[in-house]
Amino acid sequence: MTVTAVTGEIGSGKSTVSAVLARLMECRLVDADKVAAEIWTRPDVKEAAVSRWGNGILDADGNIIKAEISRRIFADDDSYRFCDSLIHPLVMDEIHGLAGDSDIVAEIPLLPEAGRPSWADRAVYVMAGFSVRAERCRARGWDDDELLRREKFLLPESERIAVCDYVIRNEGSLADLEGQAVKFLQENDR
Repeated sequence: MTVTAVTGEIGSGKSTVSAVLARLMECRLVDADKVAAEIWTRPDVKEAAVSRWGNGILDADGNIIKAEISRRIFADDDSYRFCDSLIHPLVMDEIHGLAGDSDIVAEIPLLPEAGRPSWADRAVYVMAGFSVRAERCRARGWDDDELLRREKFLLPESERIAVCDYVIRNEGSLADLEGQAVKFLQENDR
């Protein structure tokens, strides 16, 4: 079993890189954001979040409102740290369990912040210039201020890169990206 973790800058194209690697490796792709979304539905997690932020984070059916959680998480350092301590360990445990005896590519945007686990055999950092990332984030409906607001909670780039084994720069074509992914796999025996 080999776990290839993919992390990087907001808007750098982690999902695209992860999908390319999973296709080339012919293995399963696990998305930490999707795992986290499922974890937010757990009664114990909802209870902890409501205890912290109140019932305003729930819809009429008692489900977490994702936009409300995001707004609160990125409001201040204490809220961000609370969410990290609540969600990151659960996400990492779930991803580790999903790996089982199979190779996987795990897209884990906050891998450096969560701490690279021993079961992540290798980690790839995806980066792109600010203007490229800002353009991609605008396609999500975020303005530059939203991108910067979220980025300020991340570790400095040098510390994020330091937990990784390989860097892919994703500013060109899909063919260029695939070429970098093939090179990574060739240099890492797969």
